[in-house]
Amino acid sequence: MNLNFKAEVLKRKEDIIKDLTGLIKINSEMTTYDPDRVGAPFGQGIKDALDYMIKLGEKDGFDCVNLDGYAGHISYGNQKEFVGTIGHLDVVPAGNDWTFAAYGAEIHDNKMYGRGTEDDKGPTIAVYYALKILKELKVDLSKRIKLILGTDEETAWRGVRHYFSLYPEIPVSGFIPDADFPLIYAEKGISRIFIEGSLEGSDIVSVQGGFRDNMVPDYAEAYLKPNEDYKSLFNKFLKANKYLGVAEDKDDLVYIKVFGKSAHGSTPEFGENAIDRLFEFLSDVNINHPIVTLAKEKLIHDIHGQKLGVAYKDEEMGHLTINLGAMSTIDKKYRFNLNLRYPNGVKFEEVVETLKENVKAYGSTVTVDNHQELLYVDPKSELVQKLLKVYRKHTNDMSDPITIGGGTFARALPNSVAFGPHFLEKPTYIHQKNEFIDLDDFFTAIMIYTEALYELAK
Repeated sequence: MNLNFKAEVLKRKEDIIKDLTGLIKINSEMTTYDPDRVGAPFGQGIKDALDYMIKLGEKDGFDCVNLDGYAGHISYGNQKEFVGTIGHLDVVPAGNDWTFAAYGAEIHDNKMYGRGTEDDKGPTIAVYYALKILKELKVDLSKRIKLILGTDEETAWRGVRHYFSLYPEIPVSGFIPDADFPLIYAEKGISRIFIEGSLEGSDIVSVQGGFRDNMVPDYAEAYLKPNEDYKSLFNKFLKANKYLGVAEDKDDLVYIKVFGKSAHGSTPEFGENAIDRLFEFLSDVNINHPIVTLAKEKLIHDIHGQKLGVAYKDEEMGHLTINLGAMSTIDKKYRFNLNLRYPNGVKFEEVVETLKENVKAYGSTVTVDNHQELLYVDPKSELVQKLLKVYRKHTNDMSDPITIGGGTFARALPNSVAFGPHFLEKPTYIHQKNEFIDLDDFFTAIMIYTEALYELAK
Protein backbone atom coordinates (compact mmCIF):
# COMPACT_ATOMS: atom_id res chain seq x y z
CA MET A 1 0.00 0.00 0.00
CA ASN A 2 1.45 3.33 -1.08
CA LEU A 3 0.84 5.79 1.77
CA ASN A 4 1.68 9.48 1.63
CA PHE A 5 1.60 10.39 5.31
CA LYS A 6 2.62 14.00 4.71
CA ALA A 7 -0.26 14.63 2.31
CA GLU A 8 -2.76 12.94 4.62
CA VAL A 9 -1.76 15.18 7.53
CA LEU A 10 -1.72 18.41 5.53
CA LYS A 11 -5.19 17.85 4.09
CA ARG A 12 -6.52 17.75 7.68
CA LYS A 13 -4.73 20.87 8.96
CA GLU A 14 -7.89 22.89 9.68
CA ASP A 15 -9.55 20.07 11.58
CA ILE A 16 -6.39 19.39 13.57
CA ILE A 17 -6.05 23.03 14.63
CA LYS A 18 -9.75 23.19 15.51
CA ASP A 19 -9.55 20.13 17.77
CA LEU A 20 -6.27 21.25 19.35
CA THR A 21 -7.77 24.68 20.06
CA GLY A 22 -10.74 23.16 21.84
CA LEU A 23 -8.52 21.06 24.09
CA ILE A 24 -6.04 23.83 24.93
CA LYS A 25 -8.88 26.15 25.97
CA ILE A 26 -9.76 23.76 28.82
CA ASN A 27 -7.93 24.66 32.02
CA SER A 28 -6.92 21.17 33.17
CA GLU A 29 -4.70 22.06 36.11
CA MET A 30 -5.31 19.60 38.91
CA THR A 31 -7.25 21.17 41.77
CA THR A 32 -7.47 18.54 44.47
CA TYR A 33 -7.57 14.77 44.47
CA ASP A 34 -10.80 13.41 45.87
CA PRO A 35 -11.68 9.77 45.12
CA ASP A 36 -15.22 10.42 46.36
CA ARG A 37 -15.79 13.07 43.67
CA VAL A 38 -17.49 10.74 41.19
CA GLY A 39 -16.27 11.18 37.62
CA ALA A 40 -13.85 13.96 38.55
CA PRO A 41 -11.30 12.68 41.09
CA PHE A 42 -8.73 15.25 39.90
CA GLY A 43 -11.10 18.19 39.49
CA GLN A 44 -13.51 19.54 36.92
CA GLY A 45 -10.88 20.76 34.45
CA ILE A 46 -9.23 17.38 34.02
CA LYS A 47 -12.66 15.77 33.75
CA ASP A 48 -13.58 18.21 30.99
CA ALA A 49 -10.35 17.46 29.08
CA LEU A 50 -10.88 13.71 29.33
CA ASP A 51 -14.52 14.05 28.28
CA TYR A 52 -13.40 16.17 25.31
CA MET A 53 -11.04 13.48 24.02
CA ILE A 54 -13.52 10.66 24.58
CA LYS A 55 -16.19 12.59 22.63
CA LEU A 56 -13.72 13.09 19.76
CA GLY A 57 -13.01 9.39 19.70
CA GLU A 58 -16.67 8.41 19.82
CA LYS A 59 -17.54 10.88 17.05
CA ASP A 60 -14.88 9.31 14.82
CA GLY A 61 -16.02 5.76 15.50
CA PHE A 62 -13.32 4.48 17.83
CA ASP A 63 -13.78 2.14 20.78
CA CYS A 64 -13.57 4.45 23.80
CA VAL A 65 -13.45 3.95 27.56
CA ASN A 66 -13.64 6.53 30.36
CA LEU A 67 -12.73 5.03 33.74
CA ASP A 68 -14.71 7.36 36.01
CA GLY A 69 -12.44 10.30 35.28
CA TYR A 70 -9.24 8.51 36.31
CA ALA A 71 -8.09 7.73 32.78
CA GLY A 72 -9.41 6.48 29.48
CA HIS A 73 -8.48 5.06 26.11
CA ILE A 74 -9.24 5.36 22.42
CA SER A 75 -8.68 2.08 20.58
CA TYR A 76 -8.60 0.97 16.93
CA GLY A 77 -8.86 -2.69 15.95
CA ASN A 78 -9.76 -5.88 17.78
CA GLN A 79 -6.56 -7.92 17.56
CA LYS A 80 -5.15 -9.39 20.77
CA GLU A 81 -1.67 -7.93 20.31
CA PHE A 82 -1.53 -4.17 20.45
CA VAL A 83 0.71 -1.14 20.06
CA GLY A 84 0.37 1.27 22.97
CA THR A 85 0.85 4.97 23.49
CA ILE A 86 -0.04 7.32 26.35
CA GLY A 87 -0.71 11.04 26.34
CA HIS A 88 -1.64 13.11 29.37
CA LEU A 89 -4.31 15.77 29.64
CA ASP A 90 -3.35 17.44 32.92
CA VAL A 91 -1.04 20.44 32.94
CA VAL A 92 1.15 22.21 35.47
CA PRO A 93 -0.17 25.55 36.78
CA ALA A 94 0.03 28.31 34.20
CA GLY A 95 1.97 30.63 36.48
CA ASN A 96 2.31 34.34 35.94
CA ASP A 97 2.89 37.04 33.32
CA TRP A 98 1.94 35.34 30.05
CA THR A 99 2.07 37.48 26.91
CA PHE A 100 -1.01 35.70 25.56
CA ALA A 101 -3.77 34.07 27.57
CA ALA A 102 -2.56 30.78 29.05
CA TYR A 103 -5.77 29.05 27.94
CA GLY A 104 -6.53 31.18 24.90
CA ALA A 105 -5.00 28.88 22.24
CA GLU A 106 -4.00 32.01 20.32
CA ILE A 107 -1.94 31.63 17.14
CA HIS A 108 0.83 34.16 16.46
CA ASP A 109 3.69 33.77 13.95
CA ASN A 110 2.56 30.20 13.21
CA LYS A 111 2.79 29.23 16.88
CA MET A 112 -0.12 28.23 19.08
CA TYR A 113 0.33 29.55 22.62
CA GLY A 114 -1.18 27.94 25.68
CA ARG A 115 -0.48 25.70 28.65
CA GLY A 116 -0.32 22.15 27.35
CA THR A 117 0.42 22.96 23.72
CA GLU A 118 3.69 21.03 23.96
CA ASP A 119 3.21 19.25 27.31
CA ASP A 120 1.15 17.25 26.63
CA LYS A 121 -2.20 18.08 25.06
CA GLY A 122 -0.71 18.98 21.70
CA PRO A 123 1.19 15.68 21.40
CA THR A 124 -1.93 13.78 22.54
CA ILE A 125 -3.92 15.36 19.71
CA ALA A 126 -1.02 14.53 17.37
CA VAL A 127 -1.20 10.83 18.21
CA TYR A 128 -4.99 10.91 18.03
CA TYR A 129 -4.84 12.21 14.48
CA ALA A 130 -2.21 9.63 13.57
CA LEU A 131 -4.66 6.98 14.73
CA LYS A 132 -7.54 8.69 12.93
CA ILE A 133 -5.64 8.83 9.64
CA LEU A 134 -4.86 5.11 9.76
CA LYS A 135 -8.51 4.36 10.51
CA GLU A 136 -9.85 6.58 7.74
CA LEU A 137 -7.43 5.06 5.22
CA LYS A 138 -8.56 1.59 6.35
CA VAL A 139 -4.94 0.49 6.53
CA ASP A 140 -4.51 -3.26 7.00
CA LEU A 141 -2.87 -3.79 10.39
CA SER A 142 -1.91 -6.93 12.28
CA LYS A 143 -2.12 -5.27 15.71
CA ARG A 144 -4.60 -3.15 17.56
CA ILE A 145 -3.52 0.40 18.45
CA LYS A 146 -4.51 2.00 21.74
CA LEU A 147 -4.10 5.61 22.84
CA ILE A 148 -4.31 5.73 26.64
CA LEU A 149 -5.34 9.07 28.16
CA GLY A 150 -3.56 9.95 31.41
CA THR A 151 -4.86 12.52 33.87
CA ASP A 152 -2.38 13.26 36.67
CA GLU A 153 1.03 12.74 35.07
CA GLU A 154 2.29 16.01 36.51
CA THR A 155 1.51 14.90 40.07
CA ALA A 156 1.32 11.28 41.20
CA TRP A 157 0.27 8.99 38.27
CA ARG A 158 -2.79 7.74 40.16
CA GLY A 159 -4.83 7.75 36.95
CA VAL A 160 -2.63 5.36 34.99
CA ARG A 161 -2.11 3.14 38.02
CA HIS A 162 -5.88 2.78 38.26
CA TYR A 163 -6.09 2.22 34.52
CA PHE A 164 -3.53 -0.59 34.48
CA SER A 165 -5.13 -2.23 37.51
CA LEU A 166 -8.20 -2.75 35.30
CA TYR A 167 -6.40 -3.14 31.93
CA PRO A 168 -3.16 -4.95 32.80
CA GLU A 169 -2.43 -6.05 29.22
CA ILE A 170 1.09 -5.32 27.94
CA PRO A 171 1.74 -3.90 24.47
CA VAL A 172 4.18 -5.52 22.07
CA SER A 173 5.66 -2.06 21.50
CA GLY A 174 4.82 1.61 21.80
CA PHE A 175 5.95 5.16 22.41
CA ILE A 176 5.12 8.15 24.58
CA PRO A 177 4.70 11.54 22.83
CA ASP A 178 5.94 13.64 25.75
CA ALA A 179 9.62 14.40 25.30
CA ASP A 180 12.07 15.06 22.47
CA PHE A 181 13.03 13.84 19.06
CA PRO A 182 14.95 11.98 17.79
CA LEU A 183 14.09 9.58 20.67
CA ILE A 184 14.65 9.10 24.40
CA TYR A 185 16.08 5.73 25.40
CA ALA A 186 16.85 6.52 29.06
CA GLU A 187 15.22 8.68 31.74
CA LYS A 188 16.63 9.57 35.15
CA GLY A 189 15.07 8.33 38.35
CA ILE A 190 12.80 10.96 39.90
CA SER A 191 11.77 11.61 43.48
CA ARG A 192 9.76 14.22 45.36
CA ILE A 193 11.37 14.73 48.77
CA PHE A 194 10.18 16.87 51.69
CA ILE A 195 12.54 18.50 54.17
CA GLU A 196 10.59 19.72 57.18
CA GLY A 197 11.14 21.42 60.51
CA SER A 198 9.77 23.94 62.99
CA LEU A 199 9.47 27.62 62.07
CA GLU A 200 8.92 28.93 65.60
CA GLY A 201 11.30 31.27 67.39
CA SER A 202 12.39 33.78 64.75
CA ASP A 203 11.31 36.87 62.85
CA ILE A 204 9.94 34.62 60.08
CA VAL A 205 6.20 34.14 60.44
CA SER A 206 5.68 32.21 57.21
CA VAL A 207 7.39 31.36 53.92
CA GLN A 208 5.93 30.22 50.64
CA GLY A 209 7.13 29.81 47.08
CA GLY A 210 6.72 27.89 43.86
CA PHE A 211 3.78 25.96 42.44
CA ARG A 212 5.17 22.43 42.01
CA ASP A 213 8.43 20.70 42.81
CA ASN A 214 8.93 19.90 39.11
CA MET A 215 8.98 23.60 38.18
CA VAL A 216 11.71 26.11 39.01
CA PRO A 217 9.82 28.57 41.25
CA ASP A 218 9.19 31.97 39.72
CA TYR A 219 8.15 33.55 43.02
CA ALA A 220 8.87 33.25 46.74
CA GLU A 221 7.45 35.28 49.61
CA ALA A 222 7.63 35.67 53.36
CA TYR A 223 5.92 37.47 56.22
CA LEU A 224 8.36 38.87 58.77
CA LYS A 225 7.95 40.42 62.21
CA PRO A 226 8.84 44.14 62.04
CA ASN A 227 11.74 43.85 64.46
CA GLU A 228 14.06 45.36 61.83
CA ASP A 229 13.48 47.72 58.91
CA TYR A 230 13.07 44.71 56.61
CA LYS A 231 11.18 46.65 53.98
CA SER A 232 14.03 49.08 53.41
CA LEU A 233 16.63 46.33 53.63
CA PHE A 234 14.76 44.22 51.07
CA ASN A 235 14.45 47.07 48.61
CA LYS A 236 18.21 47.66 48.87
CA PHE A 237 18.79 43.92 48.35
CA LEU A 238 16.63 43.89 45.21
CA LYS A 239 18.41 46.90 43.77
CA ALA A 240 21.90 45.57 44.54
CA ASN A 241 21.19 42.22 42.89
CA LYS A 242 18.97 43.54 40.07
CA TYR A 243 16.12 41.29 41.18
CA LEU A 244 12.42 42.08 40.85
CA GLY A 245 10.24 42.04 43.95
CA VAL A 246 7.99 43.94 46.32
CA ALA A 247 8.00 44.87 50.01
CA GLU A 248 5.11 46.32 51.96
CA ASP A 249 3.49 46.50 55.37
CA LYS A 250 0.60 44.08 55.86
CA ASP A 251 -1.35 43.40 59.05
CA ASP A 252 1.44 44.65 61.34
CA LEU A 253 3.96 42.46 59.48
CA VAL A 254 6.41 43.02 56.65
CA TYR A 255 5.52 41.21 53.45
CA ILE A 256 8.30 40.56 50.94
CA LYS A 257 8.14 38.84 47.57
CA VAL A 258 10.87 38.15 45.03
CA PHE A 259 10.46 36.94 41.47
CA GLY A 260 12.47 34.48 39.42
CA LYS A 261 12.10 32.64 36.13
CA SER A 262 10.38 29.29 35.78
CA ALA A 263 11.77 26.27 33.94
CA HIS A 264 11.23 22.52 33.92
CA GLY A 265 12.39 20.84 37.13
CA SER A 266 14.59 18.47 35.13
CA THR A 267 16.64 21.42 33.84
CA PRO A 268 16.91 23.81 36.79
CA GLU A 269 19.94 25.46 35.19
CA PHE A 270 17.59 27.17 32.74
CA GLY A 271 15.55 28.88 35.46
CA GLU A 272 16.14 31.56 38.07
CA ASN A 273 15.09 30.15 41.43
CA ALA A 274 13.07 32.65 43.47
CA ILE A 275 13.38 30.54 46.65
CA ASP A 276 17.15 30.80 46.36
CA ARG A 277 16.82 34.57 46.12
CA LEU A 278 14.50 34.83 49.12
CA PHE A 279 16.91 32.94 51.34
CA GLU A 280 19.82 34.99 50.05
CA PHE A 281 18.06 37.95 51.61
CA LEU A 282 17.09 36.22 54.84
CA SER A 283 20.71 35.15 55.24
CA ASP A 284 22.10 38.59 54.34
CA VAL A 285 20.08 40.25 57.10
CA ASN A 286 21.26 37.62 59.59
CA ILE A 287 17.94 36.17 60.64
CA ASN A 288 18.98 33.61 63.19
CA HIS A 289 16.97 30.45 62.63
CA PRO A 290 17.79 26.89 61.50
CA ILE A 291 15.64 27.28 58.36
CA VAL A 292 17.89 30.08 57.13
CA THR A 293 21.09 28.25 58.02
CA LEU A 294 19.83 25.06 56.42
CA ALA A 295 18.88 26.86 53.22
CA LYS A 296 22.18 28.72 53.00
CA GLU A 297 24.47 25.81 53.87
CA LYS A 298 22.67 22.90 52.19
CA LEU A 299 20.04 23.96 49.66
CA ILE A 300 20.22 27.19 47.70
CA HIS A 301 22.30 27.76 44.57
CA ASP A 302 23.20 24.10 44.28
CA ILE A 303 21.38 22.16 41.57
CA HIS A 304 23.75 19.18 41.74
CA GLY A 305 23.51 18.36 45.44
CA GLN A 306 27.12 19.10 46.32
CA LYS A 307 26.18 20.82 49.59
CA LEU A 308 24.02 17.83 50.55
CA GLY A 309 26.78 15.36 49.75
CA VAL A 310 24.93 13.55 46.93
CA ALA A 311 26.56 14.99 43.79
CA TYR A 312 27.16 12.42 41.04
CA LYS A 313 27.73 12.44 37.28
CA ASP A 314 27.24 9.52 34.89
CA GLU A 315 29.01 9.83 31.55
CA GLU A 316 25.96 8.61 29.63
CA MET A 317 23.07 10.21 31.56
CA GLY A 318 24.71 13.25 33.12
CA HIS A 319 24.45 14.85 36.56
CA LEU A 320 22.20 14.14 39.50
CA THR A 321 20.07 17.29 39.84
CA ILE A 322 18.04 18.84 42.64
CA ASN A 323 15.37 21.45 42.03
CA LEU A 324 14.24 23.35 45.11
CA GLY A 325 10.81 23.72 43.57
CA ALA A 326 8.43 24.76 46.32
CA MET A 327 8.18 25.62 49.99
CA SER A 328 5.36 26.32 52.39
CA THR A 329 4.42 26.89 56.03
CA ILE A 330 2.00 24.43 57.60
CA ASP A 331 1.00 24.76 61.28
CA LYS A 332 4.17 26.71 62.15
CA LYS A 333 6.29 24.12 60.39
CA TYR A 334 8.20 24.70 57.15
CA ARG A 335 8.45 22.34 54.23
CA PHE A 336 10.91 22.43 51.34
CA ASN A 337 9.86 20.37 48.30
CA LEU A 338 12.84 18.96 46.42
CA ASN A 339 12.66 17.40 42.97
CA LEU A 340 15.62 15.02 42.77
CA ARG A 341 16.63 13.29 39.52
CA TYR A 342 19.43 10.75 39.34
CA PRO A 343 21.27 8.85 36.59
CA ASN A 344 22.70 5.36 36.31
CA GLY A 345 25.18 4.52 39.05
CA VAL A 346 23.20 6.10 41.91
CA LYS A 347 21.66 4.03 44.70
CA PHE A 348 18.57 5.96 45.68
CA GLU A 349 18.34 4.51 49.20
CA GLU A 350 21.88 5.71 49.93
CA VAL A 351 21.01 9.20 48.66
CA VAL A 352 18.05 9.38 51.05
CA GLU A 353 20.18 8.31 54.01
CA THR A 354 22.79 10.94 53.12
CA LEU A 355 20.11 13.63 52.96
CA LYS A 356 18.80 12.61 56.39
CA GLU A 357 22.27 12.83 57.90
CA ASN A 358 22.92 16.24 56.32
CA VAL A 359 19.77 17.92 57.63
CA LYS A 360 19.70 16.35 61.09
CA ALA A 361 21.83 19.10 62.64
CA TYR A 362 19.19 21.69 61.65
CA GLY A 363 16.37 19.89 63.41
CA SER A 364 14.91 18.83 60.07
CA THR A 365 13.51 15.56 58.77
CA VAL A 366 13.47 13.98 55.32
CA THR A 367 10.43 12.23 53.81
CA VAL A 368 10.25 10.57 50.40
CA ASP A 369 6.83 11.47 49.04
CA ASN A 370 7.19 9.85 45.62
CA HIS A 371 9.82 7.84 43.76
CA GLN A 372 10.04 6.59 40.17
CA GLU A 373 12.99 4.40 39.25
CA LEU A 374 15.03 5.27 36.19
CA LEU A 375 14.24 3.88 32.75
CA TYR A 376 16.78 2.41 30.34
CA VAL A 377 16.10 0.79 26.96
CA ASP A 378 18.91 -0.57 24.77
CA PRO A 379 19.46 2.07 22.04
CA LYS A 380 20.23 -0.77 19.61
CA SER A 381 16.87 -2.48 20.22
CA GLU A 382 14.46 -3.16 17.35
CA LEU A 383 11.92 -0.67 18.76
CA VAL A 384 14.42 2.17 18.95
CA GLN A 385 15.85 1.49 15.51
CA LYS A 386 12.41 1.25 13.88
CA LEU A 387 11.25 4.57 15.34
CA LEU A 388 14.54 6.27 14.47
CA LYS A 389 14.18 5.14 10.87
CA VAL A 390 10.78 6.83 10.61
CA TYR A 391 12.05 10.01 12.27
CA ARG A 392 15.05 10.22 9.96
CA LYS A 393 12.89 9.68 6.88
CA HIS A 394 10.75 12.73 7.69
CA THR A 395 13.51 15.03 8.93
CA ASN A 396 16.78 13.93 7.29
CA ASP A 397 18.27 14.31 10.76
CA MET A 398 20.67 11.46 11.55
CA SER A 399 21.17 12.40 15.22
CA ASP A 400 21.54 9.63 17.78
CA PRO A 401 18.90 8.99 20.46
CA ILE A 402 19.42 10.75 23.78
CA THR A 403 18.82 10.50 27.52
CA ILE A 404 16.86 13.01 29.61
CA GLY A 405 16.29 14.07 33.19
CA GLY A 406 12.56 14.32 32.60
CA GLY A 407 10.14 11.51 33.28
CA THR A 408 7.44 10.21 30.96
CA PHE A 409 4.78 7.53 30.96
CA ALA A 410 7.31 5.25 29.23
CA ARG A 411 7.99 4.09 32.80
CA ALA A 412 4.36 3.00 33.07
CA LEU A 413 4.03 1.33 29.65
CA PRO A 414 6.33 -1.68 29.11
CA ASN A 415 8.13 -2.02 25.78
CA SER A 416 7.93 1.69 25.04
CA VAL A 417 10.17 4.77 24.80
CA ALA A 418 9.57 8.52 24.73
CA PHE A 419 9.43 9.85 21.17
CA GLY A 420 9.02 13.57 20.38
CA PRO A 421 7.36 15.95 19.81
CA HIS A 422 9.99 18.60 20.58
CA PHE A 423 12.81 19.10 18.09
CA LEU A 424 16.01 19.69 20.02
CA GLU A 425 17.28 22.65 18.00
CA LYS A 426 14.08 24.59 18.73
CA PRO A 427 13.27 26.55 21.92
CA THR A 428 10.86 25.02 24.40
CA TYR A 429 8.77 26.65 27.11
CA ILE A 430 7.18 23.68 28.82
CA HIS A 431 6.51 24.39 32.52
CA GLN A 432 7.20 28.07 31.76
CA LYS A 433 5.10 31.06 30.79
CA ASN A 434 4.34 31.46 27.09
CA GLU A 435 4.42 27.75 26.32
CA PHE A 436 3.78 27.20 22.61
CA ILE A 437 4.02 24.67 19.81
CA ASP A 438 5.26 25.58 16.35
CA LEU A 439 2.52 24.45 13.99
CA ASP A 440 4.88 23.31 11.22
CA ASP A 441 6.75 21.16 13.76
CA PHE A 442 3.42 19.94 15.11
CA PHE A 443 2.28 18.72 11.70
CA THR A 444 5.65 17.08 11.10
CA ALA A 445 5.27 15.25 14.41
CA ILE A 446 1.85 13.96 13.31
CA MET A 447 3.41 12.66 10.08
CA ILE A 448 6.11 10.88 12.11
CA TYR A 449 3.61 9.44 14.57
CA THR A 450 1.29 8.21 11.83
CA GLU A 451 4.04 6.31 10.05
CA ALA A 452 5.51 5.11 13.34
CA LEU A 453 2.20 3.57 14.41
CA TYR A 454 1.84 2.04 10.98
CA GLU A 455 5.32 0.48 11.12
CA LEU A 456 4.76 -0.90 14.62
CA ALA A 457 1.28 -2.28 13.89
CA LYS A 458 1.36 -3.37 10.22
